[in-house]
Amino acid sequence: MMPIEEAQGTATPVTGRPTHLLVAEDDPANRYAAVHYLRRRGYRVTECADGPDVLRQLVQDPADAVLLDLGLPGVDGLDILTTLRREQTTPVIICTARAAERDRITGLDLGADDYLVKPFSLPELESRIRAVLRRSRPVERIDHISADGLVIDRNERTVTVDGAPVELTRKEFDLLAFLATRPGHVHTRESILEQVWGSTEAWQNGSTVTEHVRRIRLKVEADPNHPRYITTVRGVGYRFERDPAAMRGVA
Repeated sequence: MMPIEEAQGTATPVTGRPTHLLVAEDDPANRYAAVHYLRRRGYRVTECADGPDVLRQLVQDPADAVLLDLGLPGVDGLDILTTLRREQTTPVIICTARAAERDRITGLDLGADDYLVKPFSLPELESRIRAVLRRSRPVERIDHISADGLVIDRNERTVTVDGAPVELTRKEFDLLAFLATRPGHVHTRESILEQVWGSTEAWQNGSTVTEHVRRIRLKVEADPNHPRYITTVRGVGYRFERDPAAMRGVA
């Protein structure tokens, strides 16, 4: 992990208590750097240097997320992950020097939420933490969305425009519904990959989002070149308009 200049931040969720992280790392320098940085950012951090201590701590003081090195003495990180997944759904980010594709696949298949290869920067680590916490927190579900002739039924997974059914692929529907549940909010391609694909730009190209937006526009927009539902915020991402009717005729 690379030393960086720390900046005071906040890591307090809506519960009002600091987010609790467990850092499982046997290398003293790496562990100190991560723990010191995250505490400065406002997290409550428990640190562990071996596998048995990780398992004890998770029973005594459950964490909101676990940063797990694979090469821990006593109990291997993958065995810890397997045990953890039998008992709870705590988000786990594997932080390891094992960069081989087979190791990534094994870790993710066993239930890791993310896989970060050393060396990495501490700001990137915190970004991954925020991403897995966002994905793990329950959100209010809106099942029926209507906006200027566009109707989305998330239970039936159907879309109509002015009463006419629109055929979308599974991922096109997921993307449209995701954007429509937060009208007026600008989503970056990176955040869309995280929320809709469960991926990141390290694993999947952001152009995937661009192409899916293009296909959705072709199916739901009267004029795809002048969209009124999903608009582009240049240099940032995409927004589902709060009042699509107001966008009629706007270039």
